[in-house]
Amino acid sequence: MSKRVSLILGSGGARGMAHIGVIRWLEEHDYEIKSISGCSMGAMVGGFYAAGKLEEFADFLQSLDHITTMERC
Repeated sequence: MSKRVSLILGSGGARGMAHIGVIRWLEEHDYEIKSISGCSMGAMVGGFYAAGKLEEFADFLQSLDHITTMERC
């Protein structure tokens, strides 16, 4: 019997990395993500996951710091 889940991801910028960690854990433990939805940062993480670009997005998030974030504003 396969393990299937549907994810609902919440808002909050800092939670974005936690959402990515949960998705990685689910995949490592052979869960199939059947559907994904979210709001704010959760929608971004879900969208990048659905597009197959979650690792690239995670790398981008990890590259940010306070100085580069302020320079982009």
